[in-house]
Amino acid sequence: MKTLTKEERLSSLHRFEARTLSGSPLPTIEIKTIFVPLDFSPASLEALNYAIPLAKEFGAAVHLVHVSDKQKASEVFRTDELTTETVEWIEFLRDRLSLIHQKHLPPSWPKNDHVRAGQPYEQICDLAREIHADLIVIGTRGHTGLSRILLGSTAERVVRLALCPVLAVRRREHKQPKEFRLRKILAPVDFSQCSMLGSAYAAFFAKTFDAKLLLLHVFAGVMSAATDKASKDKDDAIDLENARLDLEAFSQLDFLDKVRPATEIRAGYPVDEICREAVKSEIDLVAIATHGRSGFNRVFLGSVAEHVIRYAECPVLVIPGRFRNS
Repeated sequence: MKTLTKEERLSSLHRFEARTLSGSPLPTIEIKTIFVPLDFSPASLEALNYAIPLAKEFGAAVHLVHVSDKQKASEVFRTDELTTETVEWIEFLRDRLSLIHQKHLPPSWPKNDHVRAGQPYEQICDLAREIHADLIVIGTRGHTGLSRILLGSTAERVVRLALCPVLAVRRREHKQPKEFRLRKILAPVDFSQCSMLGSAYAAFFAKTFDAKLLLLHVFAGVMSAATDKASKDKDDAIDLENARLDLEAFSQLDFLDKVRPATEIRAGYPVDEICREAVKSEIDLVAIATHGRSGFNRVFLGSVAEHVIRYAECPVLVIPGRFRNS
């Protein structure tokens, strides 16, 4: 097992970056349309505490959407005869969105309010594509215990299926909403094309908000066939040195040039170490890309990003590995 020099690693990563940019280009990053799903719960409304400052900074338009179905509408009017097409129901929901707009958004901002009926995550993702959303900001409830392990929330499904980045804002129970701040950003790196995309978004946010960027690589150790401890320790040391050189070289790629990120290597399970580092370094945002999946696997398989959303104390920006804003 060979340990490459810093120069060899940097040269290799620059070649990888060039292949990435020529064959499957990193998108031109801009945030011009921000999309906020609301179910009128405190968790969903907390997303506005992040969406509005982001919109002001980026000069972006904000769209609000509420997705309901016949059962929920019937609960509002206490009747089983109401249909999703009923004008009164639609107007009632639009009025609620309008009140939220008046209360939370600047009066000069246009009202881009949408009411949809159907499966919430499907309608949210469909509408995001229709309006060419650059970012979805969605609230997710702060569960504990078994509720944090089980899949199925609207936010998690939106993260899996959306074609644009999703900012998941977790509401912690019995705690006051945090004021918006973006001073420290954490970007997990595994040297894949996906983590390059995630780091590009992290760098974009860091430059926009003049925030510090920390690149984190979690070293899981080598799966060595060696039977004696000395041989395994030697293999682990070589692997760790390779990872250190990789991370140092990665931090010097062109798209990170103006950010000058700090770097950190941790040993352990990625989700645990990412969440632990976020607390230790008082991180305001974790930016992480998902490895591109589609179809059945995308709906039912978990990922590091999805688990980080459940356990991280700060907002998590998830960038789809197969990014396509169309």
